[in-house]
Amino acid sequence: MNNLSKLEIMQSFLTKLWQTFLSIIKILLQSKRIDKPLETDEHEAIVILGNGPSLRPLIEQKNYFLEDKALLAVNYAVLSAYYTELKPHYYLVADPAFFLNSDHCDKLFDAMAMKTTWDIELHLSVKARKSNTWQSKLASNPYIHIHYFNVTPVEGFTCFMHLAFRKGWGTPRPRNVLIPSIMVALKMPFHTIYIAGADHSWLKEIWVNDDNVVIEDLNHFYDKKGSERFVSDKHLHDLLLSMYVAFKSYHIIEAYTRSIGKKIYNVTEGSFIDAFDRKKI
Repeated sequence: MNNLSKLEIMQSFLTKLWQTFLSIIKILLQSKRIDKPLETDEHEAIVILGNGPSLRPLIEQKNYFLEDKALLAVNYAVLSAYYTELKPHYYLVADPAFFLNSDHCDKLFDAMAMKTTWDIELHLSVKARKSNTWQSKLASNPYIHIHYFNVTPVEGFTCFMHLAFRKGWGTPRPRNVLIPSIMVALKMPFHTIYIAGADHSWLKEIWVNDDNVVIEDLNHFYDKKGSERFVSDKHLHDLLLSMYVAFKSYHIIEAYTRSIGKKIYNVTEGSFIDAFDRKKI
């Protein structure tokens, strides 16, 4: 047993060493210099508004919880009627499709340019710099202030990962928009971060038909017709691996959050995320 234990320790060390080496290469090749985050905010806490279906009852029935906190919205939240009602202070978009795919770009940034009549800090992946399309759409709106962040995946030794996170060189493997949203919020002055609308109940929303095709029933809080059914372009094991990566990233984030003396609470009813302490509203 002792020999096996030593072997496992050595294998773990070599794995982390290799991950650290690869992460350094990725940082050197992919990460860019970014602006320093805002150092002050009148609010004591921030709520990250995920786009899961549980966000709708929170907004409609428990809106008082959001009133004294900064709000960060993501992705297609601007398409909801709630966008102009909530007037989020921050907005974050990470997926390259929003910058490089004309349909997604037009849909998102045309709505943002038209609807935003208050000051908002828009955080975008550094990959957005490659596209001038979205920039031209927002150029005439003086209320939208642009910031960038790196989404370079960082793995390896804990001390190295935490250094990279503090410097803004990258994030835990960013399998969805919530991961970079939390990392950006952690660089802001807030000591308490709440996560809402992060259902992540994907295990209940995927199935395989008789033709061995994977089907996904996707639902967002802004979907007026409820769940939409999609034929996935992935095999089931690919989807499950993506879920594994996302849920593991949350545990990495939780450990980092504790190391810098901050706190994350998940206030999402029925959320599948098991990394953060829950708080019932």
